[in-house]
Amino acid sequence: MGKERGIALVTTLLLGAIALALVGTLLYMITTGTRISGTEKRYSTALEAAKGAAEYIMVKLLSGSLTCNGGKACSEINNSIDLGPYSSLEGFDIDAEYLGEVSRFGTYIYSVRVTASSGREKAQIDFVYRVE
Repeated sequence: MGKERGIALVTTLLLGAIALALVGTLLYMITTGTRISGTEKRYSTALEAAKGAAEYIMVKLLSGSLTCNGGKACSEINNSIDLGPYSSLEGFDIDAEYLGEVSRFGTYIYSVRVTASSGREKAQIDFVYRVE
């Protein structure tokens, strides 16, 4: 009878350890999934902010009213573009950089880089835009 109790105790302890390991693994997976989900959400909102700033810049390029460095014409490479309402979005740090232009036969091709960050996540968009 004593051996049966010992085997029952060992079996119970072993099953308890296995159950504890399964619960620990499950909690780890849930925590990791939540953290990854938060990272993806912050990145996607930073990307959307960068896309919005890029669209604003395209409208300004099309109308010929794009300015850099506090109201000056964007004529030099790596100038900081004035972002108007996009320069002060709460929770985001958005910068845009004028990378240059090429003009041929009345067509202008502009190169721009937009960077938006939200916390530790950062999205960067490089694009070229053609204006005829």
